[in-house]
Amino acid sequence: MKYILIIIQLCLFKLFAQTDIEIQAKPIGGNNNVEHIFQTQVIYPNSLLEKNSNQDVAIYFNVLKDGKVTNPEFKNDYPIEFKNEAIRLLKYILFEPASIGNIKVDSKSFLVFKFNTSTYKKYCKKRGFQIHKDAPLFDSSFVIYERADSSPEYYKGQDALNSYILSNLEYPDLAIRQNIQGTVILSFIVEPNGLLSNIKVEKEFNHLCTNEAIKVLIDTKWIAGKKDGKFIRYKTKYPIIFNLNNINKDNATSEQR
Repeated sequence: MKYILIIIQLCLFKLFAQTDIEIQAKPIGGNNNVEHIFQTQVIYPNSLLEKNSNQDVAIYFNVLKDGKVTNPEFKNDYPIEFKNEAIRLLKYILFEPASIGNIKVDSKSFLVFKFNTSTYKKYCKKRGFQIHKDAPLFDSSFVIYERADSSPEYYKGQDALNSYILSNLEYPDLAIRQNIQGTVILSFIVEPNGLLSNIKVEKEFNHLCTNEAIKVLIDTKWIAGKKDGKFIRYKTKYPIIFNLNNINKDNATSEQR
């Protein structure tokens, strides 16, 4: 990707990492998910945006064995506005905990968010359509729901989502040659602003098809779920079917997201 706002480093410094851990804690969906969350959710502090202030902000934290993130802290001095935004962004990111053998354990980790005013403006432009403009209508608790007063839906409706997926899905050539077909099931969170985060593979049959399914789904826009009059974080699932009878040979006329 041409413009990158996040540099991610996880548990690699000798003085910070726990050497007995076999598998380090990692964000669900990997580094791509963290970058996507930054692009779609970051809100640049106005005072610093006006001053054209740029800053790499390293935030350190614990990832508990149940995946919860605790004790965020900063080892360097940054403007308080950047600190507050880094802490807020961290709340969007779900983690797979570290493990020793088959046992989940607490561990330490960190991320570096790279705030840059010029790329921030590009990301805001890329977000494009915004269903919800009234921020006070957003639930700020970061609670993730699976039931609510209303569940999320694609902004053009379910039929349009099915059509969009069918039109934009590029069947991997290798899977075609090997006559491979099946269903990829992805879980994800629809954020209060209608954009997706934390895409997780629940079922797959071919790695290339899984990557293509994520690629097609990740930038879709939704009407967020709602509870008690506020738009919420809502976890849901969506199956993407790879059927050799529905191979899309030309995406040139596919609709825009």
